[in-house]
Amino acid sequence: MGYGAISDHPLRAGILQEMHARPYTPISTPRTILRQAFLFSSAKNNQPDNDAFAAWCKQNEVSLPQPNTRHHSVKIGEIRLTWERHSEFTSLTWDSAPFRNAEEKLIEFAQLHTPSILGSRPALIAAAKLVLVSQDKSSLNNLLDFHRDSLCMSTVGDGKAVIMTDFRQDLNGSTKYAIHNNGLDDASCGILVRRLLEIETYRCLALLGFEEVKSVSSKIADIETELSALTEMIGDETDLESIRGNLNRITDISADLVKLSASSQFRLSATRAYYQLVNARLTRIAEQPMQGYRKIEEFMGKRLAPAMRTCANVENRIAAADRKLSGATDLLRTKVDIQVQAQNNELLETMNKRALMQYRLQSTVEGLSIAAISYYIVGLVSYLVKGMPASNMLNPSIIIAMAVPISLLLVWSLIRKVRKAY
Repeated sequence: MGYGAISDHPLRAGILQEMHARPYTPISTPRTILRQAFLFSSAKNNQPDNDAFAAWCKQNEVSLPQPNTRHHSVKIGEIRLTWERHSEFTSLTWDSAPFRNAEEKLIEFAQLHTPSILGSRPALIAAAKLVLVSQDKSSLNNLLDFHRDSLCMSTVGDGKAVIMTDFRQDLNGSTKYAIHNNGLDDASCGILVRRLLEIETYRCLALLGFEEVKSVSSKIADIETELSALTEMIGDETDLESIRGNLNRITDISADLVKLSASSQFRLSATRAYYQLVNARLTRIAEQPMQGYRKIEEFMGKRLAPAMRTCANVENRIAAADRKLSGATDLLRTKVDIQVQAQNNELLETMNKRALMQYRLQSTVEGLSIAAISYYIVGLVSYLVKGMPASNMLNPSIIIAMAVPISLLLVWSLIRKVRKAY
């Protein structure tokens, strides 16, 4: 596609499809929904997962997913399956209208087909069972056997529906949810169901980071303790070898911190993102309180929020340790530079003294050389004068005496000229 000679950007199709990647599905009342989320060890390549699902669709003679799609829905008999691929997990949502033993058959169907759909053995990270009914709340409570001590119940949709959960799992490991519909249309029910299921999924994924920080906390505590002890030693350290030894220790600590940060950064960042998604879904649901019951948002605030603050605290501790390491490293390097500069100054001062001594020695030697050379020249002049006839000439002693200053001046001038040349 394009406008005449104007071609589309290679990513334009994906950008446009993203707005419709995970559409809401209208859901009629009553309905039973089972949602499962599977975490994969690597989120880099989702093609094997897509291929397995496409092969399953072909085997069961249902519509095939588009290549590289991240959302596809099919129906087999009374059961509808919605397959969704996310950045690091795949979700399967099974739902059906009520029929005889519908819930048991829905679970059996999911257990039978899930391995073939996923094409591998991923880890189940979240599972939820949601019952959508239009009956009185007391019957619904008895139906799902909610625990009163952790039961959350509130109204949504201007009082047209009641949602409830106790965040406990049934015998199959699925967290129990229920919606009592008293006036919501199918589209609104579909939106509400999706948001509740996403809350359960993102809640579990967010808590993955909390489990990780339990091991990270002890490691960062060790780094903080060692760094504090080392920082105290740095202040009074003046010996260059000791400073270099501490700098090596700082380097080792920095390597441990970088390794720790790299191993936990993705999970802690993902935890923060998932927690934001949970809060966004809770805000969109817009719960209204019911007397004697807690809202899901209140329950999350008391249970999930502290865990997320712990994760944020560990992130802050890692960042603070990194800043302290940078400061300690800069301080040690400054000390090393100062010590090296002091040694260089001492060396330069020693070299200056030696140069001055050499200059003085050289001047002395030059003076002696001038005297010695002049002495030999005067001696030669003396031999020359004494060998000449005595008539018509000055007194030889006077000539020899005059040769002394002349020789000194000539030798001094010659040595000075040679020294300037070099």
